[in-house]
Amino acid sequence: MYITLQSVRRNLGLFQLELKDLFIGAFFILLFTVVFLCRFYTVSLVVLAIGIMSFIPVDFSKCKRAYQLFLLFMTFLKKGKNYYFYKG
Repeated sequence: MYITLQSVRRNLGLFQLELKDLFIGAFFILLFTVVFLCRFYTVSLVVLAIGIMSFIPVDFSKCKRAYQLFLLFMTFLKKGKNYYFYKG
């Protein structure tokens, strides 16, 4: 008989938040505050909207949040691709 754990990551209980989620959220709050205090109100609202939308829960692969899906997509685009053409 095996004892299995649901996740090895530490969940904080509220909306299945993890410690990495809190760090990214703190980054967006800090960025929003700095931009707002520089009196760029429209840009600060855009930063706030991106920060909120990045935490939307997503069921895609092992990604639980939208920012993880975005990072997965960026690593796919950044990966080196070699195309070979064979003349048949």
